[in-house]
Amino acid sequence: PDGEYQKWDGKAWVKDEAAETAARLLEVEGTKSRLLQMASGKIAPLQDAVDLGIATDDEKARLDEWKKYRVLVNRVDISNPDWPQKPNSNL
Repeated sequence: PDGEYQKWDGKAWVKDEAAETAARLLEVEGTKSRLLQMASGKIAPLQDAVDLGIATDDEKARLDEWKKYRVLVNRVDISNPDWPQKPNSNL
């Protein structure tokens, strides 16, 4: 067989488009999940600072950027992913 996603059709090895698509979607869904988890990890301490009334202007700005990023990642269509740029860490 030639390639990772092949199946036997009774006569020859042929490309298994469905298996390839399923694997790609699973990989993209995993990436999306990891990015959402990472963004939530960045948001939590910044949100805590806001909730406690001790957030600096810099922390408030970073919180807004990370929340926007998380929303944009959540909106990514896994069948045609176009990932948003991560917030600038220097904000």
